[in-house]
Amino acid sequence: MTDLPDTMRALMLTARDTLELQQVPRPSPGPGQILVRVAASPVNPSDLMTLKGEYGIDADYPFVPGLEGSGVVVAAGSGLMARWLMGKRVALATGVGGLWADYVVVDAARALPLPAGVSLGSGAMSAVNPLTAIALISLARKGGHWSVVSTGAGGQLGRMIRKRAREKGVKVINVVRRAEQVAQLEAEGARHVLNSSDARFDEDLARLCRDLRCRMAFDAVGGAMTGRLVAALRPKSEVLVYGALEQSAVQLHPGKLIFREATVRGFWLSQWLPRQGLPRLLMAAREATQALGGGFAVSEVARIVPPEAAQDGIAEYAANMSAGKTLIRFSDADLGVTPTA
Repeated sequence: MTDLPDTMRALMLTARDTLELQQVPRPSPGPGQILVRVAASPVNPSDLMTLKGEYGIDADYPFVPGLEGSGVVVAAGSGLMARWLMGKRVALATGVGGLWADYVVVDAARALPLPAGVSLGSGAMSAVNPLTAIALISLARKGGHWSVVSTGAGGQLGRMIRKRAREKGVKVINVVRRAEQVAQLEAEGARHVLNSSDARFDEDLARLCRDLRCRMAFDAVGGAMTGRLVAALRPKSEVLVYGALEQSAVQLHPGKLIFREATVRGFWLSQWLPRQGLPRLLMAAREATQALGGGFAVSEVARIVPPEAAQDGIAEYAANMSAGKTLIRFSDADLGVTPTA
């Protein structure tokens, strides 16, 4: 590691909503670990929650955010797996941050080698959204559900859920928040699309849930939407809350919960994945990376920004998530993706 710099750039979260670009010491890998030169890391809704101090990371300030990304392994500690990964392009998902920096140290088991046809830019977005789509649809099928409601359906993850559901034969009632999103999803081939801002939304949602015998919802919004879902779904339904786009507390009338015998529970990918066991985990990771080449896991990229412009890129993403991802670039490596903005 003699040719590597002693310091690196890192976006440090020093307090809630306070992100600073700093020069800090470069970490070194220990036994079973690898050092990755980060190529890029996306901004996800979970990252926005991290910046606000509302995500489930148990970390003291200051720390480096960034839950997923891609890069090249430039150094390895002891261990067969770590040494085998040396020089390889990898996708990473830490679950605890650390990827908004020039370098990151991770356990070798958390790195997934990228197939030859998958770019570093696509690989940077191969974990959080694709694995969430895989997990949610698998939970629906495991529960015997062949129709679901999906809120936040106009975003990148909403598209992945819809495409993954189509692959598995699950019908989706897509809920968006703007009229232009209805037209966009219908143009993409979505059959059931509702605008939560419409006056007839609750009535139309209940009708579709009745017609499709829908008893499960994936809620990316929270706030009042959770209660509206419980009211519309068939009795003995289940709502999985996996996001908080509304940035407000879940609102739910006790009577609806009691008399409809509904269940509302949280879903967190970081807790779901370890419970799957290694064979299922490897299979899901392989499915996600394979689907980057034109399958359900493809994400649109709205912009690519250097760490010096990260705060502007984060703000633009937060203002219009459905336009595509913001990628923070940390190296000169070819990312292989073209931004739309």
